[in-house]
Amino acid sequence: MSGQNQRTNIPSGYLNTRNDNSMDTVLIKKLTSIEEVNELLTVFSLAFESTYDTSDEYLLSMLKNTSCVILGAVVEGRIVGGLIAFEMMPIHGTKELYIYDIAVHPEFQKKGLGKKLIEVIKEEARARGVGTIFVEAESEDEGAVAFYRAIGGEEVAVNHFNFNL
Repeated sequence: MSGQNQRTNIPSGYLNTRNDNSMDTVLIKKLTSIEEVNELLTVFSLAFESTYDTSDEYLLSMLKNTSCVILGAVVEGRIVGGLIAFEMMPIHGTKELYIYDIAVHPEFQKKGLGKKLIEVIKEEARARGVGTIFVEAESEDEGAVAFYRAIGGEEVAVNHFNFNL
């Protein structure tokens, strides 16, 4: 069953599921248009209480970048969550995938969508020959830290440094 999700026979990168909370069918899919990514940015704005002023030109360059994976969680035709990840090829010889952002619309949180997004990105990572997926969470963001622990993330203490240009 190459290229298929073995549990559901849905093409790789997609997952249909019913949520225990009687939520309608959820489709996790790769986003392919500027309009879809802008809809995801609206979700990020709500979830992170932040604003994004990203140009369509920049979003198009992300969509064309084969190292960039943008997934959306779609309920009733509406993007209610998603993630943006980047494949990296470090010198040690094993590809890694970095989840840069992941969020679910506040109305849809705590219903399993974040976990489903992680399941699909794991499948995508395996297909790309990735050995490790990693994501950062600020220590103060107790919700994110609890989420990653609950879904089996291995916590590694690191110091993160930014160099502003």
